[in-house]
Amino acid sequence: MSPDGDYLTETVPQGVALPWWRVALMMSAFSVSLPTLVTGVDLARVTTMPGFVTGMLAGGLILTIIGSLMGIVGARTRLSSYMLARLVFGERGAMALNAAFAVSLLGWFGVNIDLFADGMRVLLATLWGWHGPIWPVELGSGLLMTLTTTVGLCAIDRLSLVLTPLLFLATVWLLLCALDVPHAGIMDHMPHGHALRMGDVISAVVGGVAVGAVIMPDLCRFLHRDRDVVLVSVCAYLLSASFVMFAGGVAGVLVPQGGMLQIMLHMGLGLLAFGLVFGGTWTVNALNLYSVILSAATVFPARSHQTSRPVLTLACGLLGTVLAFGGLLDHFIAFLFYLSIAFVPVAGIVTVDFFVLHALDHDSMVHAARRPVVWRAFVSWAAGTGISLLASAGVVTLTGIAACDAILGAGMTHALAGFVGRRVAGRAVRRP
Repeated sequence: MSPDGDYLTETVPQGVALPWWRVALMMSAFSVSLPTLVTGVDLARVTTMPGFVTGMLAGGLILTIIGSLMGIVGARTRLSSYMLARLVFGERGAMALNAAFAVSLLGWFGVNIDLFADGMRVLLATLWGWHGPIWPVELGSGLLMTLTTTVGLCAIDRLSLVLTPLLFLATVWLLLCALDVPHAGIMDHMPHGHALRMGDVISAVVGGVAVGAVIMPDLCRFLHRDRDVVLVSVCAYLLSASFVMFAGGVAGVLVPQGGMLQIMLHMGLGLLAFGLVFGGTWTVNALNLYSVILSAATVFPARSHQTSRPVLTLACGLLGTVLAFGGLLDHFIAFLFYLSIAFVPVAGIVTVDFFVLHALDHDSMVHAARRPVVWRAFVSWAAGTGISLLASAGVVTLTGIAACDAILGAGMTHALAGFVGRRVAGRAVRRP
């Protein structure tokens, strides 16, 4: 193991690797969780079932492509997504980018604790008649998730090895119980009012999980083969995310009243609901905090070498837990939403930089990024973020899918800026 614990700011040695299926289990932890089930419930209720299934699978395929491209870059360079940002945006430029990413992920760490506490409040009141204070649940869950991440990637690996299959089986059981509910026919379901159009369904599927696909290098840097990366992406997005969303959608259609927790309680699945809420939040937040530490180590490289990784993890986990108290996040979620939008265009910039501008040559990327700030990357980032915001508002659209518009807009801008820059540099060299 490296001096910084999990190769926070250095290339993963070629001799260090994880089996692809272990990485797939960790990445699938993002999908086998309450938020994915809730997304399935919400989408299935506002569209037809054929439209829901088609949009869900199309979104899963798009996420698989994004995750595969980003993961391959990570596997070939053996660098995390935050270290890749230093190559593409320049050393100082990446600090601003990674600081925004760290704030966003840390905020979502707190949001997940808050959502977990809200779910536990309902479950404790329904199952055991508990109506007392919920802050001990927030504090205890925050500490547990932080301590898991403190141990490092090996702890998250073992946690996902146990919990992800169990949560997947719990989701299967939820689907079977939902199908036991008397119904006239799932495929005949029609929403009240106008059905959500296909592009909006795909946008919701892709937009809700796109951040996880963008940070695929964080775990895929421990893989050696492109084929393994593709297998991880297929398992995490096309299979796991689609199945969990489908299970939530079927349950939401067959039990049309209430949210996901109320649906599970209505079907008598109290302990199953507890397991999905607790286990899903535990694994997802441990991975969120792990990515926060990777980002923080690139923003403050000197400090990260002086401070041990466990201390840095405890500090960030404590801060994220504090954010969950006192309703602070009620005023923070909109800010986090817009920060999350900033993640998505980075996928287009990194993949274009690696596959197009530098023709798969890692050494060429390193040489090109020795400047403190690579301005063309920031121009491309701004273009992609702007397109994403306009697409979310329905003002401008390229594909009808906001996340794809952001990636394509940023990627095309970056490619154009790169080729123009080369032309200008070439003419300057040829001048006598």
